[in-house]
Amino acid sequence: GTDYGVQISNVRLEANKNTEEGTPTLGVPKPPAIVTTTWSLIGGAIQDWEDAAGFIKYAFDNDGVEVAFSWVPVTEGGPTFSGQCVVSPITIGGDIATQLISDWEFPVSGEPTWTPAGVRSTTSSK
Repeated sequence: GTDYGVQISNVRLEANKNTEEGTPTLGVPKPPAIVTTTWSLIGGAIQDWEDAAGFIKYAFDNDGVEVAFSWVPVTEGGPTFSGQCVVSPITIGGDIATQLISDWEFPVSGEPTWTPAGVRSTTSSK
C-alpha cells in the first residue's frame, strides 16, 4: 500500500441507502420495500500533479482498478476502516493563484470493515 495522508485535505466514509418497492403481488399485505446500502470513500486532495508519485497521478494511472484501503479518521485512539474501493481519476486544474483541491469519490466494493481502536486488523492495506 501507499500512504497518501499528506495530500488528502478531507475524507469520509459515506453510506447511501437505496430503497425499492417490494415485488407487487396479489396478496395482502403489500410486500416490504427492499433497502440496500452502498458505501463510498469520499474526500478532497491537494492537486499534486507535478509529483510523479502523487495521489493525482496514482488515481489517473489506476482508473477502474479495485484496490485495498485503510482509513483511520482519528490519529490517536480511533478505529480503522478498511475494505476495497474502485479508483477513479481526479480533476486536474481550477482557479489560478490558489492551492487547488480536487474532490474525489471511490465506490467501496461490498461493506467496509470497522476495526475498533487498539485491535489489530487482519488486513495490511492502505
